[in-house]
Order: sequence, then C-alpha cells, then structure tokens
Amino acid sequence: MAVQPLSPTRKAPPVGDAEPDRPGRLGGPHFRLGRRRQPSPATVLLVAAFGAFLAFLDSTIVNVAFPDIQRYFHSGISDLSWVLNAYNIVFAAFLVAAGKLADLLGRKRLFVYGVVLFTIASGLCAAADSVEQLVAFRVLQGIGAAVLVPASLGLVVESFPAERRAHGVNLWGAAGAIAAGLGPPIGGALVEALNWRWVFLVNLPLGIVAVLAARRALVESRACGRRRVPDVRGAAMLATALGLLTLGLIKGPDWGWSSLPAIGSLVAAALAMIGFVMSSRNHPTPLVEPALLRIRSFVAGSALTAIASAGFYAYLLTHVLFLSYVWGYTLLQAGLAVCPAAIIAAVTAGLLGRVADRHGYRVIISVGALIWAGSLLWYLTCVGTTPNFLGEWLPGQILQGIGVGAAFPLLGSAALAGLASGSSYATASAVTGTIRQVGAVIGVALLVILVGTPAPGAAEESLRRGWTMAAICFVAVALGAVWLGRIRPAPAEAVTPESVPPAQAPLPQPSVAPVVSTSPDIDVLQAVPDLHRHAEHVELQAGSYLFRAGDVSDSLYVVRSGRLQVIDEHGLVAELGRGQLVGEVGVLRDAPRSASVLAVRDSSLLRVPKSEFAKIADARLLGVLASVLANRQVPTSRTASRPPAREVVVAVIGVDAGAPATVVATELCAALSQRLRAVAPGRVNADGLERAERSADRVVLQATVGDGPWLDFCVRVADRVVLVARDFLAPPRRLTAKAPGVDLVLTGPSAAPVYRREWEELITPRSVHTVHPATIADDLRPLAARIAGRSVGLVLGGGGALACAHLGVLEELEAAGITVDRYAGTSMGALMAALAADGVDAAGVDAYIYEYFVRKNHSDFTLPSKGFLRGKRTEVALRSAFGDRLVEELPKQFRCVSVDLLARQSVVHRSGLLTDVISCSMRLPVMYPPMAHAGSLHVDGGILDNVPVTALAGPEGPVIAVNVAGGNRDSAPDSRHGKRLQVPGITDTLLRALTIGSAMTSSEVLAHADVVIQPNPSGIGFLEFHQIDRAREAGRMAARQALPQIMKLVFP
Repeated sequence: MAVQPLSPTRKAPPVGDAEPDRPGRLGGPHFRLGRRRQPSPATVLLVAAFGAFLAFLDSTIVNVAFPDIQRYFHSGISDLSWVLNAYNIVFAAFLVAAGKLADLLGRKRLFVYGVVLFTIASGLCAAADSVEQLVAFRVLQGIGAAVLVPASLGLVVESFPAERRAHGVNLWGAAGAIAAGLGPPIGGALVEALNWRWVFLVNLPLGIVAVLAARRALVESRACGRRRVPDVRGAAMLATALGLLTLGLIKGPDWGWSSLPAIGSLVAAALAMIGFVMSSRNHPTPLVEPALLRIRSFVAGSALTAIASAGFYAYLLTHVLFLSYVWGYTLLQAGLAVCPAAIIAAVTAGLLGRVADRHGYRVIISVGALIWAGSLLWYLTCVGTTPNFLGEWLPGQILQGIGVGAAFPLLGSAALAGLASGSSYATASAVTGTIRQVGAVIGVALLVILVGTPAPGAAEESLRRGWTMAAICFVAVALGAVWLGRIRPAPAEAVTPESVPPAQAPLPQPSVAPVVSTSPDIDVLQAVPDLHRHAEHVELQAGSYLFRAGDVSDSLYVVRSGRLQVIDEHGLVAELGRGQLVGEVGVLRDAPRSASVLAVRDSSLLRVPKSEFAKIADARLLGVLASVLANRQVPTSRTASRPPAREVVVAVIGVDAGAPATVVATELCAALSQRLRAVAPGRVNADGLERAERSADRVVLQATVGDGPWLDFCVRVADRVVLVARDFLAPPRRLTAKAPGVDLVLTGPSAAPVYRREWEELITPRSVHTVHPATIADDLRPLAARIAGRSVGLVLGGGGALACAHLGVLEELEAAGITVDRYAGTSMGALMAALAADGVDAAGVDAYIYEYFVRKNHSDFTLPSKGFLRGKRTEVALRSAFGDRLVEELPKQFRCVSVDLLARQSVVHRSGLLTDVISCSMRLPVMYPPMAHAGSLHVDGGILDNVPVTALAGPEGPVIAVNVAGGNRDSAPDSRHGKRLQVPGITDTLLRALTIGSAMTSSEVLAHADVVIQPNPSGIGFLEFHQIDRAREAGRMAARQALPQIMKLVFP
C-alpha cells in the first residue's frame, strides 16, 4: 500500500481538555445576535425629541433676556432685534435644504452635526463682546437648529410604524411645544439668578448629552434611492425669498410700508420665490418634491400650520408683555405664568395622539382650535388690570394648553400622514417647519404693527389687540381643518425587482411584497368542523400546482397543512396557510380559474367538488365564505440541470485502530438508504462487488489500516474514499494513496486548530465532518447528501449594500425547509456565506449585518493614499463574529474568492483564519487598501469572479447562485424627451468599472449553476446599507420566484 510521509505525531492534548469557545466567536458564550438590536420607537423619540427640544427652547428663551442684553450692550431696540430675527430667518431659510440633505446624507449624521454646530454656536453667543458678534453667532445657531430639527423628525417618523406614526409625530411636536413654553420661565430664572449669557451656556451640557445619546441609540436612515446633488440653485432662491420676505415684514413698520426699501424687499422676495418654483419644476431632485404638493393633507396641514404658528407666537409674546407691562410681573414671574399651558399641552398631545390614529384628525383639530380660540376669548373678557393668577390667568392657561395640545402637534402629523413609508420624511418635515417659522415671523410682525411700542402702564388696550389677532387665527384653523379630508396612512413604497425567468412558464413579478393572509381570514376548519365528511383528501408536493389559471373550476379546497402561493398574470397575489379557502371564487361564479395555485411546501388539502358543495352550502358555510371574501384583499433560471457523476463504491477507512470506521460506515449506509438504494455487502470479492453494484446505487465498503489485502482491495475499487480519524489526535504519518481529496470524518472531542490545519495541508480534503457518538446519524447527513449528489450549495455574489438581498434569499430558503451544506461567496457575499456556514440562521445573519453595517458606521474614511477607507472597522466587525476561528473549523463547507494582485489571478480560499480570508475577499480597490496575506496582496474577488460558482460546482448536488450585481439594472434615466442622463456616484461608478471583466465572464460562470437567482435591488447605492430592508425584500421576491425550480432539484 502506498503511503505518504508526515512529520512525527505530536502529543495530543488530554481528552476532555477541549479548547473552550474563544471570545468573539459567533455562537459562543460571548457573542450571539439572534435578531436585530434595533432601538425602539420610544428610544428614538426620546433622543431625537431631546435634540429638537434645544432648538425650540432657544426660539423663546432669548426673548426674556432681551432687556438684560440691551442694558449690557447699550444698544437700541431696532439693532438688537436682529438677535431674535437672525435666528428665525436663518432657521426658516435653511430648514428645507437641511431636510433634503438629511434625506440624502443620513438623518442620524445630520442630526449629530446639527446638535454639534448648535452647541458650539451657543458657546460663541455666550462669549460675544458686541452686538455684531452676537448676531453672527445667532446665525450659526440658527443653521444648526435648521439642520437638526428636520433630521430629528425624520428619525422619529421613520422609526414608527404607519399605524402609530401620527402618535409619534404628535409626541415630537408636544416636546417642541413644551420647549417653546418652558423657554420664558427658564430664561427668566437664568437672567435673574446669573446673567443673559447663561441662556446660551445652558445649551452646552444639554448639547453634549444629546450628541452622546444620539451616537449610542440612533440608527442611520436615509430616503430611498441613490444619492444625488440637491437643487442648490433652488435652495439659494428659497433662502433669498424667505430672507427678503421676513426682512420686509419685520422692517416694514420702521421703513414705512410705502417706502421703496419695504416694497422692494417684498417684490424681490416674490421674484425669488418664482425662481425657486421654476427651479423645482426643472431640476431632477428638487428641494420640495412636486409630489408633496399633490398630497391634499400635506398642503392643507402646512397652510393651517402657518396660520396656527402666527397666532401662537403672537399671543406668546403678548402674554409676556402683558404680564410685564400691565401686571408688573418680573421676568421670572412672567415666564412661570405661561408655563401651565405648556405642561397641559404635552399631556393633551400624548393622550389625543392615539385617538387621532384611530379616528382621524379633522374633528380633533377643529375642536382643539376652537378651544384654543376660546382661551383667547377668556383673556379678552375675564382678565383685568389687577393681578389675579388663580382666578383670571390660570383658567385661560388650562384652556390654552388643551387647545394647543389638541391642534398644533396634530397639524404636523396630518401634514405627514399621507407620506409613504420610506419617503422623504426629513424634507417634508423641513417644509412644514419652514412654514411654521415663516408663520411665526409673520405673526410677530403683525403683532408689532397692531401693538406698536407699548409702554408700561399704558399698554393694556394695544396688547388686547394681539389676543384678538391670535383668536382670529385659531378660528380660521378650526374652519380650515375641514379641508384636511379623510387622511389614511399611505402604503409602504413597493420594491419591484426583476428576476431571472425560470425554465417553465415565467411567474410575473408582484407589484408589492405579498403578505401571508392568514390573520384576517376565518379558520374554515374550526368554523365548519364537519367539512371533512364531505371532502376528499389531497396531498400536494412542494413545487406542484394544485391548478393553473384557465382550468375548470370544479372544486374548492381548504388547506390542512403547508403553504400555497396564488399567482395570476400580474404576479404573486397571496400566500395561504392552514384553514384558508382556495378556489372559492371560481366555484361561486362558475368561471374558470383566474389564477394558479402552487405548493411552496408539501401540503395537505380537503377537496370539496362543486356538486358536493351545492349539497352542503347551508347558511353557516355561506356565512363563512362571505366573511372570507370580505376580508381578503388582492395586493396591488434558467436551470442548467446536470446529473451527478456516478460514484458508486464508497470506501470508509479508519486511519488507526481506534477510529470507529465500522460505526461510521453503518450509519452512512443508513443515511444513504434514505435517499437512494445503498448496501453494505461486507467483505466481498470482485464478483460480489459487481452484484452489489448492479443491485444498488451506492455500495459502502469498510476497512481499517490493519486490514492488509482487504484495505488494498477497497482502495483499488473505490470511487470515493472516506477517512475516519479521532479528532483529538494529530494526523498519522501514513495514509492511503487516495488520501488527497478524500472526505474526512473526525470523531470524538474537538481537535486543536493546529491539527485541523495539518489535515488541510496533508490531504486537502474534499469535505470535513465532525461527528459525535450521540448525534452521529445527524452529523453524517451532510456527507450522505454529498455522496448522493443531493448536497445543496449556495453561492453569494458581491455588491456592497446590494448584497443585502442575500438576506432575503437565505430567509426564503430557510422557510422552505431547504438545508444548505456548502457555501461560497465574494466580498459581502463571502461574509454572509461564512456566517451561514458557521451555523447562523437567516435572522442571525440579518442581525449581524444590521449591527455592524447599519447600526454602527463601518466607513472609517481617511486620506486616500492607499484607499478611501482604512478598513479597521470592518476588521473589528469580522473579529467580533469569528475571532481566531479557522475556515477548517466551520461546521459546513465554505469557500471565498479574492484576487491576487501580484499573480493577477483569482484565488479560492479554503483554509486559514476566517477574518483574514474574508477581509481579502472584501478589499475593493481604491475603497480599501490591498490585504497582505500569504506573501501576496489581495483585493476584492469580484474584480475577476463576482459569483464564484466554480468553487462549488461538481457532482455533489445542485448549486444555487445569487447574482446581485447582475440583477441591479437600475440604469440612468432615458436621455430622450430632454432629460439628462444621471451620473451615478463615485462608488457605484467604481464598482461597475472594476467588475466589467467579471461581468463579461459571468454568463459562462453562471452556466455551471443549476439555479440562478438575480434580485434587482434597484435604487440602492454601493454603500447604502441603510436600505437593508429594501434589498432584503428584493432578494425574497427573487427567491420566491425561483423556489419551484429549487424544490424540484432538492426534492425530486
């Protein structure tokens, strides 16, 4: 018998001292992500609203400090008024642009940047030595506020589901109302206790807390679609228009309304607004999307918000002036006097938000606005010149708090309620915020015109005109609420990826993701328990059709177990489970089948022929049918099969006397017998072996190293060799001549990693399987599947964030009961394949990708000397998952591909540290520096082989390939009709350019796959991992379409 030399056997570690799970190993005691660590909507609301609280607090806290600032700088009111006006003007002008940037660049990122800028500007305001400096720093503060507010609301709206979105926005608005209400008392307290600088210094600790909380608790989110440069020209026009408008309104009384400066500023504002509208109509990515103006609730809610804001800020200033000038309150007393309304408003908003979710907005807003107006009527008729807080002032505050809480926050909710999930929330909220600020400016300007310059002791009558103006505004809101109409939350934006047409009749794409409609339907088996007496039992195998569209409707069915898909010419209509009816419409209408019904899994049904149905159709059954029909809603690869090679004789050989080769051979034969005809004839001669081969599909022979001639016979006649060794021992010095490329079965306690590496270097096994005596039958199942040609292989291609579509494929395969034993991948596909090969389920893989590529920012940008990204964060993410684990230690086969820059060829990694080989496969040139590994430089395998099918192709079973890069056919818009082609981002251009060579050979490579799944995650950029759910849904839909072909291959 030929032998191969090996270095002397080293002493094995003692049995029972197996190496414990190392820190960082996925699935070990220190790391387990079973599902996403996603912040709750309440957490997002708390953190985001706290940041916005700062901006709204600053819009009123400075008002009470105004006299103290005037005394400090010895400045006139007209000059010092710009301390207030500059903040409001800049806040209003930049809200829309900042909202658009938040949608494009990331809401969490812009939120943090906005809070940082706001906090720094607050410190500068506190240190200002002149009015000019203070005004300039207030401009910076306004920019920071404009950046953080729409990002904050966008985060809140994105985190809440559609049915609770109004409640979330309502609470966010209540936080803003509280901040605006608490501004005067807090400002008054700080000024009286310290000085005016503390109204700015108070923002420093609050801003630091907000930044730390946001970095820890919030998750990045953006609007769907690729990043494109916003309409900069339109932003400039809008800023100019708002600035000139507010300037004209504020300075009009000083200049004179008929003066040239006042008229000129208003006319210029109108011209700039016209320019903004024209720019928005012509730009491909306008700041204010024209679609928003077609949403009735958005237009109505925004308009009413402006009116309500004008009244709110007008009476708030009127309150402070009345308490100071008429009642003689101090600044602290005046601030505390307006506090009750803010507290009551917050409580009211929290209670009525849920009511509005269930019953709508119109009635609540109308009633709230009337109560709001009634509070001003109380002040006009019941509040006198003598201070009486409990008897005269507090009742009005109570009414005012109820009115504010019922109307003001809900106006913002109503404006956003019609937006679809995933839409441009930050931009839309910025538009409403801008309108709110413009309304505030207009309200204060009108108040100044009505009140003039009141003097202490002679201001009562003029200030009452401010209350009258506010009451008129709120009555107008109550009447205008009818214009809101019935508001229903818009459905989520549909993902409509395309998939490779199957070999049989193509299954069209669904327009939206189908939902298993088990919840709304009545369980017919429970409702009609005796139905089985009149029905026939039908068994339907996975991948089989119950009937097809156009067939005669001769029966209706009730699902007993399994899962069925209803498919029409437009795509997937629904999925049906236990207790649901199938085919009832055709029977009731006496019409041909309108759709096909396909069994995704083995299913059992009850069949009721039409003739039998007519006999048993009593009131009870007809009532069930009516309920089912009322509840149901209709939502709006080529397979290159190759027979495995015939490897008939399998020799199981023990490499030492203690190796349990006999047990392994017996269990392996039993496992093979479950799939095909397998026999273990014992020690036979050539004739006996021939007879065994004629009678069976597989013949299992067994021998050990001490069996002499019999061992030689087994080695000579074997088509496939399985070596059996004890795992805790180092490889022996002598092995059979057929050892290279054999299957290796290791038994007993786990081996030291060094022994696994020696096995790999010695024989380069085809597969490695670790078995334990208590679970030997289950442990040998993957080997039996490979020998039988039934082992499923899955190849996941690279594509950056596009590769998140693999998550949907893994989910659907798992749901269909398909066990994958072999994995291969490139780049991000390699990472997901390694996680799956380590025994992590689909939910765990999704949780890991979400944790390290969405929840945590993996992009550590640096000066691009070797790459735009350092790659350290990616390495940390890999270490957290795999630690120092080896490829050889994975329970399932894993291969990944990189490109050797020096040798200019692709490399298939089958051994080594997982963190190293996966990192080699993920190093996209220019984005990452090359990876130094095994004496060479490695870059992303997608450069030459983006879908490494050949790493798994062979006779061991069907191979499923998932090609996300080839499926992303979201090309630039057609240049016809005068539209310009959209140039993709730098990373997308880089990806497409670098994978041109791989794409040119993809057809030839994919021909080796039995099934090719090509999701089309359109509109997702290379680094846009925040669109993980969109990509996953594209993968799910493509996998569902290919599932019938896969089921036929796996369960023939």
